[in-house]
Amino acid sequence: MRFKEVLPNIYYIKFKTQKELCSTFLRFQEYYESPKFRNKIFTLKEFKKWYTKNSKKGKETNKFTYYSDWSGFNIPSSILKPFYNGKFNPLSRKEKTFLDLFTDIKGDFYIIGTYGIKKVVKHEIAHGLFYVNSSYKKEVLRILNKINKECRNKINNYLSISGGYHKRSWEDETHAYLLTNTWDLLDTRIDKKVLIRYRKKLNQIYKMYS
Repeated sequence: MRFKEVLPNIYYIKFKTQKELCSTFLRFQEYYESPKFRNKIFTLKEFKKWYTKNSKKGKETNKFTYYSDWSGFNIPSSILKPFYNGKFNPLSRKEKTFLDLFTDIKGDFYIIGTYGIKKVVKHEIAHGLFYVNSSYKKEVLRILNKINKECRNKINNYLSISGGYHKRSWEDETHAYLLTNTWDLLDTRIDKKVLIRYRKKLNQIYKMYS
């Protein structure tokens, strides 16, 4: 995997394969964002059992599909603390290698990972900006607050049934989906013109800060 700082305090790891990406990030990401395991200590076995029964594709196939469901990940550096402190022991080899990358980096920062899809990289950088840059976040929220309640509820429902997002991350995910995964939201039956309008506004902000 390749590792670099792409913007101030935003570190990007590029993996060779989707499975390598997902299997490395899984417990870090789900400790941060899972609707079930956020801020909880859990094993991979426990997560696999829950995800198979509760994710959209898991319900359809009765299989653990996580390693093919996700293309990008994002976490704040604070999420690493319980892993460094041994709360998640035993760590996998991939988790240990991941943690070793950040042992000498001080202060608050954000970590993103993909296996190279351009649109996904932009999506994850947007999450990073939302976390580390208060001016960017303020501008994004100003736009999101203009979206009517019906549209917001439809997007929230879409995020909820995926099995991947805690409700505390819905604002951040709404902004990233509108910015880079606009057409995925057509499943919510929101008017296409509305989606395009907000995508344009958010892209203008993203270009200013990235």
